[in-house]
Amino acid sequence: MLSHMEQDRALFAQMEAEILDIEAQMAALVQSRRAVRDAQELIWERLQSYKYPVLSLPNEIVAEIFVHAIPPYPDLPVPRTCPSTVLTQICRQWREIAIGTPQLWRTINLVAQNLPIPQGRSFDSQQAFSQASLWLKRSGSCLLSVHAEDLTPALPVLLPERARWEHLKLSVFDHLPPDMQDCLFPSLRSLNVFRMSTDSATPFRIHSESAPLLHSVTLFTRGGGAVDLPWAQLTSLRLRILKTPDFRRILRQTRRLVHCTLYGYSVIRDPDGLGSEISLPHLESLNIQLDDDGEMDDVLESLLVPSLQVFHVSEDTLGSGSQPIETLKSLISKSKCMLREIQITDAAISSEDAYRTAFPSIARVMVDSI
Repeated sequence: MLSHMEQDRALFAQMEAEILDIEAQMAALVQSRRAVRDAQELIWERLQSYKYPVLSLPNEIVAEIFVHAIPPYPDLPVPRTCPSTVLTQICRQWREIAIGTPQLWRTINLVAQNLPIPQGRSFDSQQAFSQASLWLKRSGSCLLSVHAEDLTPALPVLLPERARWEHLKLSVFDHLPPDMQDCLFPSLRSLNVFRMSTDSATPFRIHSESAPLLHSVTLFTRGGGAVDLPWAQLTSLRLRILKTPDFRRILRQTRRLVHCTLYGYSVIRDPDGLGSEISLPHLESLNIQLDDDGEMDDVLESLLVPSLQVFHVSEDTLGSGSQPIETLKSLISKSKCMLREIQITDAAISSEDAYRTAFPSIARVMVDSI
């Protein structure tokens, strides 16, 4: 029994010594922790006093950087990932600068799939109205680039600002919304319209008096409805319509054109227009493409383009019943133009070597075979 008591006393004393040792280690750790905490607080104070270079820049410089960080005007951003909106979410200082920089808000995109619609909700007119109102307010007095599938929901807020519309892209069924038909657009320079009407009796009309600065038009139309635009003042035209007579009627009025792209489908020959000259004295670039096996060689035969430098065309557009190289030679000879670039797409009749041999003076000849 005595031996057990001695063992317990010895074990107790050993444990007491271990406890004292642990307490000493704990005291040392507490002291170390206090020293690290004090050092951390000093570093935190230094960090709080540190001025990041970008945050020390004058607001005017930061605003200029912001303007160069977004897609160049008049390109339209996607609002869900729009840099202008993102810039308002970085910090309070940047938010104030972004909201106070009108150039960040002058491109208004009201296409349904691009609006920041909360998950589970569908597009409604109030969403477009709110989006337009917010961006119009922030854009100040800047000229605007507007893209809308349907302007009608946002017209009450957009139309009073029509004097600021510089670039307009929209889809319409036949004509402009009634509230827009007699309006003036004094700053409008470019118009991009996708027209879905098949009613040939329904006109789409903008007069030169309504848009005196309009110089660039992109018009895609599915139907044959009448289109009345200030053709005579245009310098750039991208056109997709149904029939050759429509091309002829329009081109005869566009003598100021510098750049022209023509797309067509279901193209028919125009016997009444044969031999009637279409003079485009300032045209420098021409791109003609067909969507089917139609021909436009009768239009080409009528063209007089003395300033033409760049010509892109699909080979069957030159006429499947004749040699495309001869059609090209005729156009160049008659117009007396100095082409520096031709591109032939969907080539199936003549090879690239044949084109290069036929046009040795043209610096750049590109032929894409089928």
